[in-house]
Amino acid sequence: MTLEIWLALALGCSVLMNAVLIWFGREQSQRLSYVSQNLDDLIEMIANYREHLRKVYSLEMFYQDDTLKFLLQHTNALVTLLEDEYSNVTYITDPLEVLIEEDENEENEKNEETKPQQDVFYGGTRTGDS
Repeated sequence: MTLEIWLALALGCSVLMNAVLIWFGREQSQRLSYVSQNLDDLIEMIANYREHLRKVYSLEMFYQDDTLKFLLQHTNALVTLLEDEYSNVTYITDPLEVLIEEDENEENEKNEETKPQQDVFYGGTRTGDS
């Protein structure tokens, strides 16, 4: 009787823990999806900002201004960091593409074509045992 009670308690705890873990995993995947979608937009906005800053820096009024020069270098470093370190996060929500290597398919087709055909007819004489 006590074994059944302990097993029922263990089952209840297991079901409860599984439900909590499923809920937690769902919440975390939604947050990660949100970050992934917005990080791509952030990278694009900073790249646009960099282009705007480059245009302002090239104007005669601000040409060779040290403050704008350092700001442009800082922006370039930030864009490089975001593209290099966090670009893989932006592809989390994109569907996976299955890459089929054409070389392997062509080799398989060539192997099938070059295999010698086996004769299906019997070429020898029949004996009385067969």
